[in-house]
Amino acid sequence: MNRPTPECSIDAEEEIVISGIAGRFPESVNIQKFKENLMNKVDLGSSNHGRWNHTLNMPGRIGKINNVEKFDSQFFDISTTEAHIMDPAARMLFEHTYEALIDAGINPKELWNTRTSVITAIFISETRGHMLFDAQLSQLPMIKNHMPVANVISHWLGVTGPSHNIDTACSSSNYAIVKAYELIRAGDCDTAIVASCNLCFHPRIQYQFYQLGIYLLYFNTFLFIILFYDETGNVFINFF
Repeated sequence: MNRPTPECSIDAEEEIVISGIAGRFPESVNIQKFKENLMNKVDLGSSNHGRWNHTLNMPGRIGKINNVEKFDSQFFDISTTEAHIMDPAARMLFEHTYEALIDAGINPKELWNTRTSVITAIFISETRGHMLFDAQLSQLPMIKNHMPVANVISHWLGVTGPSHNIDTACSSSNYAIVKAYELIRAGDCDTAIVASCNLCFHPRIQYQFYQLGIYLLYFNTFLFIILFYDETGNVFINFF
């Protein structure tokens, strides 16, 4: 059966559906709370975030994600030692992968040995530098690095589809969704999990954008996806 609408040019039987979604946003523990905050025009940005001081000559407001230090390692069958050295973004992706599967009506145990792909989109890990250059911490498992997170999630779920991280800087999440679509269409997997996270614990990334002239001086609304256009029409995308 062909769709008559111009928005969809493929057969209905071949459509790919996003069946589950989950996430955590500034002052919003889940997507429902995020929606409520947006609909009620709640200001989710703050200068009193405690991540860093205001010594640098740049805007200090950010959107703060709460509870990044909390993680139920036993639930995910991860040792306490590994949990303590895991990148906070990796811990969050474990939690929200599980949440998204439940939202889709899928028991994670039912995915065992299925052709499910896991694609993460993480382009920076602010804790990696500290881990790699610490003589003791650098000897611990590589789960502290954000790169193998997709592989660890695949192992936890017992799935056999393609599993890797995509890093195309600020467009990583967008490209990861495109890649998941292509993998399914090509028959390389039957389903795909796409997970992304960007946590800022240090001001250096924001300061870099500020020095490039693509950081907004004053903002109250666009805390999460900000588009910057330069004089030539090029666009920069930053996710907070």
